Amino acid sequence: MSRVLLANLSQETCSFVASRHTLDDFRRYYLYTGQEVLEKLRGGGMEVGGIIRAAEEDGVELVPTLATYGGTGGPVATAAYSHLRDEILAGARREAGRLDGAILALHGAMLTEDLDDPEGDLIARLREILGPAKPIVCSLDLHAHVTDAMVGSATALVAYHTHPHVDIADTGYRAMKLLGRVLRREVRPVMAHRKLRMIAQPEQHNTGRPPMGPLMRGALAAEREPGMLAAGHFPVQAWLDIPNLGWSVVTVADGDPALAQAKADALGEMAWSARREFVRDRTPVAEALRIARETPGGPIVLADSSDGTAGGAEGDSTVLLRALLESPVPGACLLLVTDPDAAARCAAAGVDQEITLEVGGKLTPAFFQPVRLTGTVRTLSDGKFQMKNPSMPANRGLTAVLQAGDLFIVLSRKPVYTWDEECYRSVGLFPREAKLVQVKSPGGFRPVYEPFAKAIIDMDAPGPCDSNLRRVPFTRVTRPLFPLDDI
Repeated sequence: MSRVLLANLSQETCSFVASRHTLDDFRRYYLYTGQEVLEKLRGGGMEVGGIIRAAEEDGVELVPTLATYGGTGGPVATAAYSHLRDEILAGARREAGRLDGAILALHGAMLTEDLDDPEGDLIARLREILGPAKPIVCSLDLHAHVTDAMVGSATALVAYHTHPHVDIADTGYRAMKLLGRVLRREVRPVMAHRKLRMIAQPEQHNTGRPPMGPLMRGALAAEREPGMLAAGHFPVQAWLDIPNLGWSVVTVADGDPALAQAKADALGEMAWSARREFVRDRTPVAEALRIARETPGGPIVLADSSDGTAGGAEGDSTVLLRALLESPVPGACLLLVTDPDAAARCAAAGVDQEITLEVGGKLTPAFFQPVRLTGTVRTLSDGKFQMKNPSMPANRGLTAVLQAGDLFIVLSRKPVYTWDEECYRSVGLFPREAKLVQVKSPGGFRPVYEPFAKAIIDMDAPGPCDSNLRRVPFTRVTRPLFPLDDI
């Protein structure tokens, strides 16, 4: 029986927030070691669940070291990354002589305080331990920042094929199945990487519609061709302020580097030719509220992607809150604001108490300002709930619901993903019954909300995850870079 090292280290960074990710931020989701990895993640919706299923089908023994998911946020603190990386590498050293390969579930768009490519660092160090012959296969989010170091050290990189991400576990499964074929000596993977001088606004990454849909169908068709093992587009996390940022195409062929490169080049040309289709105007806030007022019924979903918590923003935007206070929309309006101070003040006041305070704009002052308002505390909670899309625990810490007229503002200590209704339902608010619902996401919410939303509006607002990429305050990216430059 083959023995394979298993590790999972995942976090997606936004360069334009001030916070630093600590070990506690990883623990908010999950951080498991040793056999706990298999016990806790078997059958789940994350990559490791798919890896375990494929390994069990193929009779491969997994040697788990560490599995952790840190969500999104600012760069990872050096001490936190070093601790997690070294735990994985220590396990590899202990087992090195008895390992036949390794599988890593990574995100691919993590930064640390001093590293632009920590995934490349991890894979390269693991390669030194395992030696040149043993295969290392990695699963990656399609928003990964793929680097030459990652391609040079790994045997194969396997990407998500969907956005919104509904194939997370399936990607782990596919990666492990490929590794199983390598271990049985059925295939000899060779990779090619094509980097494009372009980034694309995330509302347009949806693989179920143009312009991204046809590109991903092209990758899937290439993956099924004789001699091919994997193919993927990586439109990249756009808010990484680092050199060589850009869209990547990665292809994996069976022993034929020329075939791999030809497919990568062809898929890359398709993406480059479509680059202008990824530039799309969003709806100004005032216009979005006018549409909401004039649309009978609800819910009207306002996608505030510039404060997108799945992109790494803190979630403390006050743009929509201020606009609704100045120009109300009749009916229940559900909003989310990360503000640990305001949540604590609500808790001190108590349920059903009226309080006047400043809300939001404190974590990202470069983009937002606090809003002063008076409201009534409706609920208090510890902020723990179970997400359903994907299925995983969430913990935003102390959380309060503050009502100000028709506004119901969820104030929390930490941000969470807003992809499903549970971020509201867990505190007694029900999006299906509301007039207006704010989500802080460019598209991950759509599988849940599209079936019942009366309308969905992509709102144009500032923020650290601004989809108007020409407004993003880049200083380190390599130029020219579309759409920052008209190339």
